[in-house]
Amino acid sequence: MASQSSESLAYVPYHLLNDKPNIIVDGSGNEYTRLTLSHWPGNETPSQFKADLSAEIVFNFLDSGEIPDGVNAVSNNHFDEDGLISMYSLINPEDAQEMREFLIDVARAGDFGKCDDRDAARVSFVVNAWTDPDRSPLNRTMFSGTHEQLDATLYEELLVRLPNIINRLGSFEEFWKADDAFMDLTEDSCDKGLIEIEEDKENDLAIVVIPDGGIHGQGRPPSHSKSWISTLCHPMVIHNRISCHRVLVVQQRKYQFYYRYESWVDYQSQPILPRVDLTDFAARLNELERGGTRWKFSGVDDIIGRLSMSERTDSKISPLQFVDLLKSALCSPTAAGKGV
Repeated sequence: MASQSSESLAYVPYHLLNDKPNIIVDGSGNEYTRLTLSHWPGNETPSQFKADLSAEIVFNFLDSGEIPDGVNAVSNNHFDEDGLISMYSLINPEDAQEMREFLIDVARAGDFGKCDDRDAARVSFVVNAWTDPDRSPLNRTMFSGTHEQLDATLYEELLVRLPNIINRLGSFEEFWKADDAFMDLTEDSCDKGLIEIEEDKENDLAIVVIPDGGIHGQGRPPSHSKSWISTLCHPMVIHNRISCHRVLVVQQRKYQFYYRYESWVDYQSQPILPRVDLTDFAARLNELERGGTRWKFSGVDDIIGRLSMSERTDSKISPLQFVDLLKSALCSPTAAGKGV
């Protein structure tokens, strides 16, 4: 266990750190950071603690690390599930160790959109709901300030509430039931073959084909779905069923491709093919569309880099042709691959 008592560690909002010596979890530090426990690209995490998730890194540190002398502040430059779990575990190590694997699974559900335990996914859905002004229990005025102020409020509120959310998950059903039902529907659609999944391991590419009429049943896409893909199927179900880190979703002549978050972070458990910059490929697609739908690529440095098309119009490119074009772009020797 870390040698210094955890009781001396406390969360301090990132923008209020000033010159305090600090430990940073999950994000990037400042000039006064004495220890970084993060999976972000370019991190300064000691090699002996490195892991796929920041939460795993924190637990590795708790097993054998030492808190730097004179450090009492713990912080993060952003709020998300992995950051919350990392922060909670470092400040409350004894309680966290008792549910270590579950907490790591919550972080995995939040960051990588995959899980072993459905309850871990449900906890991540509750935490995510707090960040949405339309669903959050927080007063809506909390969302009118700066990102730094909102992050601080979320950490201050959820660090103390996390154990209760985990232990009384049923009491928070209103925040997870929509996602949960859509996961059930997506699982059922995969089991019945309505959603078809093919993996090309050589190109690290999963191709997910959604039926023309979509998937039907009692479950419906959550109203807070932010991407076209998440209105068609629940990405967590897909990620639980694939090993590839590049994903193409196809429905008739609509397509969207994305790089999973695992390929953005400093991933440790397996090598991942570097991201390929698809900016020129998007321009090539626009030429092939001949004035129809428009394509754009969000960039290799985007946390989830997406190649997407206008949602209102169909592509002029057939599914088979699009797959061939994409595979060529991903393995082209002239394409600029980037490990971010």
